[in-house]
Amino acid sequence: MIQASELYRLQEIDLSVHQHHKRLEEIAAQLADNKALTEAQQKVTSDQQALTPLQTKVRKLEQDIQTNTAKLKETDENLYSGRVRNPKELQDMQQEIQSLKKRNQELEDVLLETMMSVDTADAALKDSTANLETLRAQFELANKGLIDEQKRLKAEGSALLKSREQLLPSIEANTMKVYNNLRGRKNYQPVAVLVNQSCSVCRVQQDLHVIQAVRKGDSLTYCSSCGRILIYRTG
Repeated sequence: MIQASELYRLQEIDLSVHQHHKRLEEIAAQLADNKALTEAQQKVTSDQQALTPLQTKVRKLEQDIQTNTAKLKETDENLYSGRVRNPKELQDMQQEIQSLKKRNQELEDVLLETMMSVDTADAALKDSTANLETLRAQFELANKGLIDEQKRLKAEGSALLKSREQLLPSIEANTMKVYNNLRGRKNYQPVAVLVNQSCSVCRVQQDLHVIQAVRKGDSLTYCSSCGRILIYRTG
């Protein structure tokens, strides 16, 4: 009797969890079905993907210019230090300085062009982000009822799962196995109540020996028609 009654309590929790989950799926589908919001999110993602490599390129160019400038300074200092007297080496150093200056100018030109592209891409991202936030605010306002229901169902679902965890230790492993096996085959209702000598689900009147066994409650007793576990409830 105790085990069957606790299985019924577990069934009530599981049915509620299933109903909550099903409704949450429906709400999620309704909330996801918004073409304008989806397209706005995709635009933000696209703009971010366009901006990121440009920002990476700017950092790389700045590092290259810094490295090139340091090398130019070092070569220039060596040229005028008086330590090098060989005319050929002096000429090579002068040529290297010119080459480094030219390279720096090229890098700076590319950097300037890239920074302008970054500004353009950053402005596009800010615009698309602002548009997304506006659409999202409008969407949330228009769907406030659904969103509030979603939050409530999630909170209730968490409480139900907590109650389920607290109940499970009181149910024996073998009894739990029977419950799980029946649950999949009985449309989430493996337990029924004996009402006026009949099964509350299939409505079939039970034989006297089944009724007596259910009322006695020494072991699990099954409906003679649908095979569900029967429990006896008074009041």
